[in-house]
Amino acid sequence: MVRGAALALLAALTVSGVAAAETGSTLVLPGGNGEILALTLPVGWSRSFAGTEGSTTVVEWRKTDPAQSGDGSIAVTRIGGLGNSDPAEFIRDSVEAMKQDCDDVVQGQVRTDPAGTVRTALGCTRRQSDGQGEMQLLHIAVGREAIYVARRVWPLAAYDKAHLPLSSAQIAEGGADIDDLRLCSLSGVGTACPAELAAAVKDQITDLSPLVLKSSGQ
Repeated sequence: MVRGAALALLAALTVSGVAAAETGSTLVLPGGNGEILALTLPVGWSRSFAGTEGSTTVVEWRKTDPAQSGDGSIAVTRIGGLGNSDPAEFIRDSVEAMKQDCDDVVQGQVRTDPAGTVRTALGCTRRQSDGQGEMQLLHIAVGREAIYVARRVWPLAAYDKAHLPLSSAQIAEGGADIDDLRLCSLSGVGTACPAELAAAVKDQITDLSPLVLKSSGQ
C-alpha cells in the first residue's frame, strides 16, 4: 500500500510545473519523533513538485535553466511505516514494479556507503505506456520511522539494455547530485544532527511537512 502511494506520487511528477527557484537549498523531510532526512541540492535546481499521499511524501527538483529542462529531475521520497526495513527488499519491489511497464529493466550493483546508506541504479529500456526509456540512480537511507529515497532521474529515448545512452561522466555527476544525504535525530535517539542543521530547523518542524532551508546566498 505505502509503496503504491509512492509510485502514484512519482507518476504525478511528470505533469508538475516549475516553481520559484530554490537553488542550493537544503530539503528537510521530517520522519517523526525527531528523525529528519536532509539533502542539500546542487546549485541551479528549482523545486517543481511536492505532494503527500497517506504516509508517503515526494518532493522534486528540476534544472532552473529552461535550456536544461530536459536533463531530468531529483526526487526525494519519504515512506512512513518502513522504518528499520531492508533496503534490498525496497529495491526488489521497485524492480518488480518497473517490470510491469517496461520491455526490460536494467539493475546496477547494490553498494552500501560507509555512512550506512545504500546506492543502486535502475533503468527502464522502454516503457510500454509511452515508448520512452528512463534511468535513475537511487540513494537510500533507512531510519527508525521511515525509509527515504533520493533519485536522480533521466528521461531517455528507448534504448538497448547493452548500450546505456548515458556517459560515465553523466552518471558520476548525477550520483554527486544526490551525495549529500543525511539522516539524523533531533531527539537524542540515534545519530544526532549537526549543530548547524539542528539550529536551522529549531521550532520550524511542527508536523511531517517538507521544509526547505535557503542557502546563505539567497
